[in-house]
Amino acid sequence: MYMATTLQTEIETFPCDLNLNQLFTYHLITEDEEDEDEKGIKEMLYKIQLLELFNLQDFEEIKLNKQIDNLYDLLKENNYMNQLFEIHPYKKMMTKEIMFRTFFSYDYLDLFHKFLYNFFHDNCNKLIIHDLRKRLTSK
Repeated sequence: MYMATTLQTEIETFPCDLNLNQLFTYHLITEDEEDEDEKGIKEMLYKIQLLELFNLQDFEEIKLNKQIDNLYDLLKENNYMNQLFEIHPYKKMMTKEIMFRTFFSYDYLDLFHKFLYNFFHDNCNKLIIHDLRKRLTSK
């Protein structure tokens, strides 16, 4: 009970402006590689949705990095997070902090967003962890 209360207090005072009420659709888009007008649409949509997650209008590297650092500080001791670190394909080459940053990459952001949404809504779901683990181990 004490840990939950402490965690809830940390979440309530968390210095990060996350927009978790969105759908990540960049990975659902199909683009015709031969059509010049369609090349890069998926990546552009990923970048827009990443900025929306952190409530940023433009790419501001300092602000984005600070928010990711704050989020890492909050989650680094989380049991589910540590499970993901343990099966991360680069665990022998990267620190946990660097591995954490990879969850915001194109390959993982759509699923990691679900993890964050459920974490902040006090509903860490084993299915989401399973899906993230599956994607991590497929790389």
